[in-house]
Amino acid sequence: MQPEEVLELIRSAPERYDTVRAALRYRGDGSARKEISERIRSSEAGRRAFGISPDRPDYQWYPDGPFGWRSRAWHADDYHWRLEVDRPDHGVNILASNGRTPIVGPSGGEEYMGRFWRHRVGGGSREDDPLWFDMANDHYWTFYALLTDEISGISGRLRPLHLTVEGTVVWAGREAVRLVGVPRVRWDWEWEADPLSWGGDEYEAVVDAERGVLLRTASRLRGKDFDALEVEEIHFDEPFPEDVFAAPEPVPWR
Repeated sequence: MQPEEVLELIRSAPERYDTVRAALRYRGDGSARKEISERIRSSEAGRRAFGISPDRPDYQWYPDGPFGWRSRAWHADDYHWRLEVDRPDHGVNILASNGRTPIVGPSGGEEYMGRFWRHRVGGGSREDDPLWFDMANDHYWTFYALLTDEISGISGRLRPLHLTVEGTVVWAGREAVRLVGVPRVRWDWEWEADPLSWGGDEYEAVVDAERGVLLRTASRLRGKDFDALEVEEIHFDEPFPEDVFAAPEPVPWR
């Protein structure tokens, strides 16, 4: 399989299943992010590209070392989906849409505009959440692996890299293709990275060979992941009961 064929497989992922249920893990490394941030701030081109004033203090939303979380996702269509994220305080955050516009979420969930609601279960208060948990609590950073170009345009983010197909692997019980990319210009300040992370010297995507979803994406620096989202378990085309998208408590996984 050629790189362009893998990119097309990624792009078409949402067309290759009716429903998906996945357990995922995110791992980040704050020390690598800090190194990259300092590199950006030390370069005039970097400051210009990212709109950074040299007089403005650096906003460090990540810790100095490793951080991460686990989450569970259900998706049936644009209006029926659910994300549960395990918090550091052992509580769970729920973000879901059941196709209706709520005034408040179930069981006293916070007021929210649009067709989705948020709810906290257990643990401490929102004020105790670490800064990096805002990323965990945004469904974009989980669902891009499952909805690919429909939500993030990820195949277009990968295309400017020098891409090679490194063979096949089995990931989370699924046959997959491993795609590796390196920047064609070492520091291309104009490259749009999201949902990957700018500043890596290598990027990896493990792509489900049948469904096209991203079983693993990783931004790497000197051979080590500093931004990685990995599927730990995944199931396709299951029927979901309606209460999956409205339940105010964590849904049993099995």
